[in-house]
Amino acid sequence: MILALVLGALGCSSSTASRPEVPGDTGGPGPEEPSVPERTSCTGLSEGPGTHEWTVTHDGRARTYRVHVPPGYDATKPMPTVLAFHGFGSNPEQFEVQTGLSTLADTAGFLVVYPRGLSAAELNGGTSPPRDNTRGWNAGACCGSAQVSNSDDVGFVDALLTDLDTRVCVDPRRTFATGFSNGGFFSYRLACERAGRFAAVAPVSGMSPQSGCSPSRPVPVLHIHGTADTVILYAGGNNIPFGRAYPSAEDSVRSWAERDGCGGPVVETYRQGDSTCSAFTGCSPETATASLCTVQGGGHTWPGSPVSAGNPTQDLNATLEAWRFFQTRPRP
Repeated sequence: MILALVLGALGCSSSTASRPEVPGDTGGPGPEEPSVPERTSCTGLSEGPGTHEWTVTHDGRARTYRVHVPPGYDATKPMPTVLAFHGFGSNPEQFEVQTGLSTLADTAGFLVVYPRGLSAAELNGGTSPPRDNTRGWNAGACCGSAQVSNSDDVGFVDALLTDLDTRVCVDPRRTFATGFSNGGFFSYRLACERAGRFAAVAPVSGMSPQSGCSPSRPVPVLHIHGTADTVILYAGGNNIPFGRAYPSAEDSVRSWAERDGCGGPVVETYRQGDSTCSAFTGCSPETATASLCTVQGGGHTWPGSPVSAGNPTQDLNATLEAWRFFQTRPRP
């Protein structure tokens, strides 16, 4: 991954940057937070169950995203929706398999959206080759071409959600974000800049911004990370090529506990084998907990995945834990 980050960053010319880099910031504020639609029902939507590939134009580029609609979907009733952001060098198809989110969605009843990050070639006006390993997200501290060129990925998510609302019946109060590695960093950025739309986030192996994060409301956070992760260090660091320093997993969660006004004790919520989860309590509102699941000896993997490289633990299922977390935390 480190080599891919270097190659991806070198693939961007300096002329694409639209703002000077400010050490420690989140990548600069994105577009102003848009208003959130309110709905109790939908009309005139014709898309049905299945897996779809849709395209929206943003910043003069055609941006694609993959959507899984579960069986039993009713186009008149708002449905919970999870946006799932792949890691650097990956893509929606790989992430769908890695997480098993679509399989869970079929039984639990929610929509899954897998946005596609831009590659180095696309950011420089070209076309991506097959098996491109430079796709990523501008998450401020991370990663690759998207971060170096200051890609407006927050604006892309705004455009995606607007387009999605014309196709399927999304529940705006139950819209969530998760992501792995670079995608985990980016889900944290969305919590900072789009708290009005995202009810809660569940980053895996990705950290919160060091500074510059001012969410418009308390956002519940579930952070999952392995202590032996050598790519995004559990203890924090400054090892991302062309990136910025990032805090530890514990400090990432603690900073959200402070933002969410959590004044109660830290309580253990899960323990099995090598995995434990703890939550800050006494938050305002009570559901705005900041939680950390730690995998002792865990590497840069998606816990519970049957296909992820790196021998992920089976003592914790990140997909299932994220959905359980989301279920009880709709946006007020």
